[in-house]
Amino acid sequence: MSPDRGLEVTRAIREQIAREYGNDPRRLVEHYIEYQQRFAERLRWAPGPDQMSSEAAEHPGAAGARRARR
Repeated sequence: MSPDRGLEVTRAIREQIAREYGNDPRRLVEHYIEYQQRFAERLRWAPGPDQMSSEAAEHPGAAGARRARR
């Protein structure tokens, strides 16, 4: 199997971030939670069983953030 350059880059970044937080799982999770909240308006939930597979459900906080920008 040939190496996947995209995965290599992603793994290197994840390793760098983990090192920045001392490889402490608790601190790392806190970082990712903060990051997720910071960019909540960009997130989309995975489609639920009642949605068509081609649609993505929008994060509930995204609609309010989008309205606030207008």
